[in-house]
Amino acid sequence: MLASHQGIGSFGAQWERLRRIDEPDRASKSAIPRAFSDRRGGIFVACMLGAAGAFFAWQALRLDLGGIASPGPGFLPLLLGATLGLCAILIGIDRWRSSEGEPVELGHRDVLITVAALLMIPFIFEPLGAYISLGLFGITMLVLVGRVAVLLAITATSLGLAACWYFFQVLLGVQLPTGPW
Repeated sequence: MLASHQGIGSFGAQWERLRRIDEPDRASKSAIPRAFSDRRGGIFVACMLGAAGAFFAWQALRLDLGGIASPGPGFLPLLLGATLGLCAILIGIDRWRSSEGEPVELGHRDVLITVAALLMIPFIFEPLGAYISLGLFGITMLVLVGRVAVLLAITATSLGLAACWYFFQVLLGVQLPTGPW
């Protein structure tokens, strides 16, 4: 009995030493300072959103805006740029008025996966087509970030792609890139 209890005890100790994949150990925490002030981080995000909004608005003004009854290709990017600019101003004011708050850590596993997946979309969108690239993105996000079972992720992504096809193809009459086939 004592030998088996010691075996369980040593297994339990080994189990305690195992860590989850998204919990960094002490060595990786001290390697790179990743903690920033909540206030400064919010102001930085507001500035980046404002810069993106200004870029969209600037590029939209180079396109035909059209009219109210028939908007041109620059209308939606201009609206998006103005909305991003307004959100940036609101976030910036809110963060400017706030106290320093708790430190926020950058480099979270889910954020890095999301950024990497989003950066891959422009490279695969045209060659593979909209539906394959968006399907791969959806499955990747659901499985790696949402921790959903693969079969459920494929089902949910397929339903989302069917809704996307119906919205663009049927309702709007817009053909998204189909890829090589």
